[in-house]
Amino acid sequence: MIVRDNGFTLLEVLLAITVLGVVMAMLSLSLSGTLRVVDATERQEEIYHQAQITFRRITEDLAGAVLTKEMGLVGKKNERDGQRTDTLVFASLAHLVLNPDKQKPGAAVIRYQLQADAEDVRKWRLLRSDTPLLPGVAADKEDALDSAFLLADNLRSVRFSFLNLQGQEFDSWGGATTTSEPQEVHPLPAAVRCTLEFWLDPDKETAQTFSTSVLIPAGFIAAKGKDEN
Repeated sequence: MIVRDNGFTLLEVLLAITVLGVVMAMLSLSLSGTLRVVDATERQEEIYHQAQITFRRITEDLAGAVLTKEMGLVGKKNERDGQRTDTLVFASLAHLVLNPDKQKPGAAVIRYQLQADAEDVRKWRLLRSDTPLLPGVAADKEDALDSAFLLADNLRSVRFSFLNLQGQEFDSWGGATTTSEPQEVHPLPAAVRCTLEFWLDPDKETAQTFSTSVLIPAGFIAAKGKDEN
C-alpha cells in the first residue's frame, strides 16, 4: 500500500509567501496613493472654500467704502521673506452688526492685516477687524488685533493693489487725516485687486493663487465725475 503525502513543499510555501507579499505591497501602495489623492482633494476644497468666503467678505466691505474727514483708504505694501504681507484699512458702510441690542449699523473702520501662524512662521493668518467710526476721532490706529476675527489661514502671501479710473495700478494707496493735523484725504481708488496665495505644501514650496478685482462705487463715481469736469 502506497501512502501519498498531499502537503506543500518548503519551496511552494516560500513561493506562495513571496507572491502574497508582492500583492499586499501593491495593494498598500494603491491604498496609500488613493488616500493621498483624497487628502489633497479635501485640502484643495478647504482652500477654495476659504478663498470664496474671503473674497465675498472683502467685496462687500469695499463695495461699501466711503470717504470721510477722518478716514480714507490706506493700503500699505509690506514684504517678509520675499512674500507680500500687505495691510488694508478703510471706512465702510458694511459694518457687521453681530449684536443688534448693543450695536447699530453705520460707518466703521475695517482693517485687514496679517498675523504670523504660531506653529509655522511660513504661514500667515488673515484677520479682519470692524470698529465703529466715530466723528472727529482719528481712525488710523493699528492696534485692532484684539477685536479682529480670523478670516483665512494657511496663507503664503496677501497682496492688495489699487487701480485708478485710467487703469493704472499701484502697490500702495492713500492716507488718512488726524484731528490734530488736518490734511486732504487721498481720494478712493476706482478698484482694488486682491491676490491670496494659499500653501498646498510648504515643504515642497507649492501654493495655490486666487485673485479678484473689486469695483469701489464711491471711488469710481468720484473719479469719473472729476475726470469729466
